[in-house]
Amino acid sequence: MNKIKATKAEMRQNYRILSIGYCDAQNLLVYESPVAYSVSTYGWACDYYDINGVIISTGYNPLPNKNMKNDYKLIREYEAKAQKAQSREEHKKILNELLELLKVGVK
Repeated sequence: MNKIKATKAEMRQNYRILSIGYCDAQNLLVYESPVAYSVSTYGWACDYYDINGVIISTGYNPLPNKNMKNDYKLIREYEAKAQKAQSREEHKKILNELLELLKVGVK
């Protein structure tokens, strides 16, 4: 699937957003494909992954969190778990568990 170009405003409008720095979730997202990306005046800014209605924004200039906890320690812990995972199903389970732990508020 090709990813589409989207503005940050469009992405902020309708989703919960988890912001993760560039390369901080490469094992968690290894089997996922970005659905969209944004650019800035300097070029590519970030990619967006839609995981069960949560947008993971990752890149050099990702969107800030929206209705998601900022817990870098937990993200690093789950990234380490994903690095050891042996299957696509295991990766998916780890990623979904992380997202459930980080959700707050309502959409």
